[in-house]
Amino acid sequence: MAATGSALVGLLLIGLAVASLAAGHGGFSGGVGVALIVYGLAMIAAGWALWRLNILGRGPVVATALVNLVAGYSFTATAPWVWSLVLVSATTVVAVALPATSRALHWRRVTPDDEPRLRADRGR
Repeated sequence: MAATGSALVGLLLIGLAVASLAAGHGGFSGGVGVALIVYGLAMIAAGWALWRLNILGRGPVVATALVNLVAGYSFTATAPWVWSLVLVSATTVVAVALPATSRALHWRRVTPDDEPRLRADRGR
């Protein structure tokens, strides 16, 4: 769920970037659009890493979700639709902190009993 939330918000930000670029308000809109595209792609990459159970994807997903949560909340008074971003970001923070996520991401310790299976796997 956390990986999906990160990717979903990343796609939403890329959509906002396209809208900013299409607005044509000069260099500022272009700069904002490019920054949002890069940030959105980074969020999608972090979500993909977490989806693949890479432990290095967890930190970026938490960091970006917390930034989105705070930044999104500051915009809710003027743009009520941003509540959807805030809710997805909050859900992402909770999902990535769940014990089930921690269990899935921890590296398994290899015991001597695992050695024959590992040797067989390397031979494939």
